[in-house]
Amino acid sequence: MPSRAHDLRELQERLAHRFADPALLERALTHSSRSRESAQASPDNEPLEFLGDAILGFLIAEMLHRLDPDGDEGGKSKRRAALVSARSLSRHAAALGIPELLRLGRGEEKAGGRAKTGLWADAYEALLAAVYLDGGFAAARRFVQRDFAPDFSAGVDRVAVDHKSALQERLQARGLPVPDYVLLEELGPAHRKTYVVECRIDGGATARGEGFSKKEAQQAAARQALLGLS
Repeated sequence: MPSRAHDLRELQERLAHRFADPALLERALTHSSRSRESAQASPDNEPLEFLGDAILGFLIAEMLHRLDPDGDEGGKSKRRAALVSARSLSRHAAALGIPELLRLGRGEEKAGGRAKTGLWADAYEALLAAVYLDGGFAAARRFVQRDFAPDFSAGVDRVAVDHKSALQERLQARGLPVPDYVLLEELGPAHRKTYVVECRIDGGATARGEGFSKKEAQQAAARQALLGLS
């Protein structure tokens, strides 16, 4: 089995940035639940999320301005909001392999934290901040321009990977029934509600997913179910 050091080297290759300070990379991937449970109280990524959010918003605005300097401000604001949304960032995080590399506390892990797309989005922002602190603004700009180039060429409303369809096709190929998705919980305030969905295959609970909409939570659950299929 590959070591964590190996996995982090591969992540840096995908980022196209080699960290001079590897501790920054580890911090970006460390959830607060891990820090609370650690006897050494290793620093978590929450402060980096704040910085990464600000950097990302500026860089996306800059890219939109350069693409259409005289374009409508309202239209560009909507595109920026879509590009930096939790749904968008969780998709980018998944593509980089961030969910598998998150350092979670034991309690959060048992509660299905690795399937929470909100944590993926938070870690993505923290990772951007870590790149900025390690390599400066030029490194952060290169990272964002490279990672978001497909969104700008294909449009921000392009269809993300459809894990539900992929799971259904995999199950049908094995002669199994289509999965059921059961809403388990609705968490948080009305303006920022999080949904927890369970994917059940052939009557048995298989995986859970979380998202800011029921559809997003179902996709997350389907993705986890796919990971569990051999």
